[in-house]
Amino acid sequence: MRQIGNTTSYRESLRQKILETALPLFKRNGVRAVKMDDIANKLGISKRTLYELYNDKEDLLVECIKLDNDLRYKKITEYAETQENEMNIIAYALKFQLDNLTDTNILFFTELHKYSKIVALLLENKEKQRKNTSKFVRRCIDHGYFRDDLNYDIVDCISDAALDYVMREKIYQKYSWKEIIYTFLILHLRGCCTEKGFKFLEEIVEEFITND
Repeated sequence: MRQIGNTTSYRESLRQKILETALPLFKRNGVRAVKMDDIANKLGISKRTLYELYNDKEDLLVECIKLDNDLRYKKITEYAETQENEMNIIAYALKFQLDNLTDTNILFFTELHKYSKIVALLLENKEKQRKNTSKFVRRCIDHGYFRDDLNYDIVDCISDAALDYVMREKIYQKYSWKEIIYTFLILHLRGCCTEKGFKFLEEIVEEFITND
């Protein structure tokens, strides 16, 4: 019985190591460029062992995306728990997103949509994020940072459409991600702010401009 327990523990530990190895490879090189052989060789295991734990690259990629989302959610949530000002949380989340975009090969994002399981997962994640965003916006309104006369479901849809356009038309090839996010700050976020929120937003924008 002890041996079974140890075997299970080892397999779970190995699954985690595979994810922690595969995720940065995918993000640095893009999905198609990374082969299962590359991951197995990086870990010093056989490809057979890798396939015993993950049926194929798409299944492995699904778990990598889940891990990436969990890590991002954990970091932002931990930061949010130390803050009373929602505008500081917005600034942190935008900075975190900028760092992620800057450090990730654009092929990683564009190639994800070629996998049906990933598309389904992204849609599921977007719905969860929409619910979390709705709660957060309510806090911003209650604390006087956001206007209470806007339909934020529409704002959310417009923001999603803008991001989709940036990716589809490859705007990131012409402008840096920092300039794109800065434009989002001015164009979308400023319109949501009350006078109180606008004062904090100006500080975010100023720090965003000067912090390279």
